[in-house]
Amino acid sequence: MKAKITILIFGLLFCATLYGQERSDSIYRSTRIVSRFGLNVQKSYGIECGLFLNKFYTRFPREPVINFLPYASSGFYISTELSLRNFDRILIGPKLGWELSVIGETHGSFFGVEFINYTNFENYCPALMLKIGIPLMWLNIGYGYTMFFENTLEEQIGKHRLTVTYTINRNADKQYKQIKRNLKERNDLKKE
Repeated sequence: MKAKITILIFGLLFCATLYGQERSDSIYRSTRIVSRFGLNVQKSYGIECGLFLNKFYTRFPREPVINFLPYASSGFYISTELSLRNFDRILIGPKLGWELSVIGETHGSFFGVEFINYTNFENYCPALMLKIGIPLMWLNIGYGYTMFFENTLEEQIGKHRLTVTYTINRNADKQYKQIKRNLKERNDLKKE
């Protein structure tokens, strides 16, 4: 348990230092409630959908960057996952979670934690999952480790998970692309 808490603290500190490099550059911020979808592989396949209070930040760097801009996306979400292992006994998991994905000037990281209350309508199995992974703008690919408070459904669910989540934040995506176009135009003008 001490190792898990150490990894959790290290992940939080690592993510916080990536976007803590702000200078006097201007920053675009956006906070919206958006849709969130996910696919996962544990002992079975699963799907997830829910709502995400998404806070998105991007920085206008002093020097133009053509390929990508540093960004951070974080927030709380509420969603439900459905396990597709056995259609005779449906297993669902309402969840409440928080995640942070950051891409800085040199590297990025994705970190999250969620509380899930798995049920098959006969038994309940609350669990806490820690996630780490790779952010790809609105798509996050991660590994999750589940810690169960009860072991009633642990055998059906499993402890290790690969997950892919996608956030639909069209407003922030549109602003991000506009900022990139403006920086590219500024860079082209400097070259002339």
